Amino acid sequence: MEDDGHSVIWHVQDLTITETTAAVARGFGGGFGLEYVAFLRHITGRIRFEDLDRRPIVVPNGDIHHRNETLLGPGDPWLMAVAGRRVGAWSAALRGGITIPLGKTEENPFDLGRRGLPHQHIQFGTGTWDPLAGASLGRRFGDVMTSASVLARLPVSENRHGYRAGRRLQLTTYADRRIRRPWRAQAGLDYGRETAETWNGRVEEEGNLGRSDLLLSAGIARLFGSRALILTAKVPLRTRSNGVQIDYPAIVVLGWGN
Repeated sequence: MEDDGHSVIWHVQDLTITETTAAVARGFGGGFGLEYVAFLRHITGRIRFEDLDRRPIVVPNGDIHHRNETLLGPGDPWLMAVAGRRVGAWSAALRGGITIPLGKTEENPFDLGRRGLPHQHIQFGTGTWDPLAGASLGRRFGDVMTSASVLARLPVSENRHGYRAGRRLQLTTYADRRIRRPWRAQAGLDYGRETAETWNGRVEEEGNLGRSDLLLSAGIARLFGSRALILTAKVPLRTRSNGVQIDYPAIVVLGWGN
């Protein structure tokens, strides 16, 4: 919702976000290796405006904040070193690395908005080299494989526009079981936490003020030799956010790999 100085109007924006992820890993013996993860994002945005009674209205001169648009571009790739070990039915791994600032970044949209200038809120990257740290632990119980992992992205600096992304923490647990050869079923929980972003050291009231999400995931995998085609759906069980944030009904993941 926004007050343009004359009337109050609702900005109702729908976003369809598709992300293609490709990961390549190379082992060097002794449980050590390197992992590279690349992202390609496709975002379609559609906007409509409503009055206080939630009736559709037309903004004669358009809007400087939101617009109908389609965006395509790479995100920030990850480069990580991996150290893993397997002992009996247990397996564990540690990860450490950095993000590479290849994703497109934007000027401070809130400063431009205050000056009445068109701007873009969607960013494809952070514009900084952000440290990554993670760990995972797995255990096999007969035909059931369980796993828990944590990954943190920890920005430590501002980019050339004065933007500093919030810290992100991702926790994932899942169990995988064969239901009938060559099919396997998977289920788990995902928890994500993100702190507030800043612009030139300032937290903008209409910016990303931080959020946390707990999701339930369920999927099915079809094995093809050593590889698998995996379809997973994730639905939010609980979401907590500061300020106005995006709501979403579900996340659908289609994967292929080892």
